[in-house]
Amino acid sequence: MTTLVTDEGNNAGQNSRTGAAFPAAAPPLKGTPGRRTLKNFLATALMPVGSTLYVYGGGWNRGDTGAGPDARAIGLSPLWGDFFRSQTASYHYKRPGPAESGGFFRGQNEYGRAGLDCSGYVGWTLYNTMNTASGGAGFVTKSTDMAKALAERGWGTSSVSFRAEEFRPGDIFSMNGHVWICLGRCGDGSLVILHSAPGESRTGGKGGGPQLGAVGSSRKCEACRLAERYMSRYFPEWSRRYPAALQSYEAYTAISGGASGLFHWDFSGAAGGLTDPEGYRDLGAERILADLFRKNQ
Repeated sequence: MTTLVTDEGNNAGQNSRTGAAFPAAAPPLKGTPGRRTLKNFLATALMPVGSTLYVYGGGWNRGDTGAGPDARAIGLSPLWGDFFRSQTASYHYKRPGPAESGGFFRGQNEYGRAGLDCSGYVGWTLYNTMNTASGGAGFVTKSTDMAKALAERGWGTSSVSFRAEEFRPGDIFSMNGHVWICLGRCGDGSLVILHSAPGESRTGGKGGGPQLGAVGSSRKCEACRLAERYMSRYFPEWSRRYPAALQSYEAYTAISGGASGLFHWDFSGAAGGLTDPEGYRDLGAERILADLFRKNQ
């Protein structure tokens, strides 16, 4: 089933076939706008998880040159949850065949403002961490360039030379065509990550969106088990459609060109970026997840 959502928000919150309303569900976590801490950055990044689909260009403006209105707004857009609930596990972020109709660009679905792509997701998270009011300057840029762009703001450093053990909570990684956030490392070296990425559903649909995922060697790695546990417990509707996504370290840390690389925050507070009063920078992924979700356990 395909519901086209445009900038005017037509069909928002209704089944396009029956006209019935879709009930909204509150996210299990809620960040605090403008609280520039590492903990709040990660809590904010978890807000769209499990209720937002991957949409090509989601979060961008119509000119595809920067942040659109939803990535410069405080809070979750109701269109994201409406669209997620209007779809099934068969949702396809690319055009599945000639019989499909609707707006398409470069062979991919354009559902207007109905979801987020990787840059839109990270940009929305940054905006809601750094600001208390909607309508300011946004942070959406090309995924491959985002780590370097954040370093150029003076918020930290970006490097093309790194080791696996250097990934820390809150790091942002720009690879060729994708950007993701490291939530934390596990004892076996695997990483729990936050990102908006297309992925295969349990029935073969090419959907996906903002989610907890894993970078590791196999589905038995600690990060994959943690991602699966938290997604199934706190985002059951999503988990029924999608398994926790696993990526290899080699594939998800490949860089191309001077703009891509690993961004580390400067936590001194002097540069206007983030601080870390809770000491999250020195915690592993399991402890971070337990602390973030402890009110819901």
